Amino acid sequence: MARTSAKKTRVTRKQVAEHRSRSQKDHSPSWEGCENFSTEEFYRHWQGAMAYYRTEFKASDLKPAVIKWMTSNDYPKNIIEAFKKSKDFRCNGTMGGIASCLLRGMPAVRADFNHGRNSALWLGDQIADIVENSKMDVEDEETEIKNVVPQISIQERVREATFGMTEEIEDAIQRWQTDPDNFNPKEFKVLNLLKGKQAKAAHARIIRDFYARDLAELEELASGNADEQLREGYSHRSKKQIRTFIEFLREVNEACTMLMQEAKVTRKPRAKKAVPADKVVAKMKYLKTFEPLKLVSINPTDILGAKELWVYNTKYRKLGRYTAAEYQELNVKGTSITGFDEVRSICKTLRKPEEKLKEFKAAGKVQLRKFLEDINATDARMNGRINEETILLKIA
Repeated sequence: MARTSAKKTRVTRKQVAEHRSRSQKDHSPSWEGCENFSTEEFYRHWQGAMAYYRTEFKASDLKPAVIKWMTSNDYPKNIIEAFKKSKDFRCNGTMGGIASCLLRGMPAVRADFNHGRNSALWLGDQIADIVENSKMDVEDEETEIKNVVPQISIQERVREATFGMTEEIEDAIQRWQTDPDNFNPKEFKVLNLLKGKQAKAAHARIIRDFYARDLAELEELASGNADEQLREGYSHRSKKQIRTFIEFLREVNEACTMLMQEAKVTRKPRAKKAVPADKVVAKMKYLKTFEPLKLVSINPTDILGAKELWVYNTKYRKLGRYTAAEYQELNVKGTSITGFDEVRSICKTLRKPEEKLKEFKAAGKVQLRKFLEDINATDARMNGRINEETILLKIA
């Protein structure tokens, strides 16, 4: 029995393209019907969308979305080209997320969201800053290293971590916006909330500054000195509603300030870096050798931390002893000895220096204790200064 070959079906390019488009479905959050969202629904949807872009993409992956948004908003070609050439690290994830949301249908302005601020204007300002700052980038195509992930600065890491600590604060603001008459600022223990989030002084400073502008506007409004535009912006709110919101924002401000002050109290003092001994004595001027009496100075670094130092001035024939003050040690500052007892540190003039210094070299610790007392001469107090005529004899 003869075999019959299976009939082959030809696949067209159009069918392949349709299949690929179905397999690459866009899972980005949709903003369809957002005009019917309540304040709470809109805010929650926005939070979810930003979380999606933050977790699913790197900041550099979202740069094309910003470029696409610029194109759809008729940006000049030279500006778009300048933005394309800018370093990828300049375009952060927030910009990419906002651009993606705007492309997917999110309204740029909504009165009950983000205090009525325009997201498109904010994005435009960020783009302008990047285009301006990217002029300073030095591009060297020959030495450019490909596929290097840009390092995120400590400041950017702190700022990103900070935004995750303000969720409850933002929820409270939304509660005031949706039901201001029943909003009770005393229900929110902001200080405990931030401590629970392990907020440090750097986080607290960012949070305080972030809400400081709103607090200043509302305080100006409550004072009765606000301009017409500000009064019109809050004309739909009663004085009581404004007061409760001011009280809440002050609570945020005070909690952040308290965290910053606590950090100052508990901060450990910076450890002073030890200076090398040779650097401490680098400026000291002393006589290294004195051939007539065959005297050689010790290394001046040996003085640091000593309890006693013997010196001999070759010009005035004075033998002296520096004794460390109680609970202190001898040290050097510039060309002078420091840390000595001004009463017990004395010197005497030698009538026969050759004989006396020979006895000094042979004396032990016990004999040295009364060596100066046995010299028949007038005591003189030491001033700490060492010069080119002074031999550093011995330390103890």
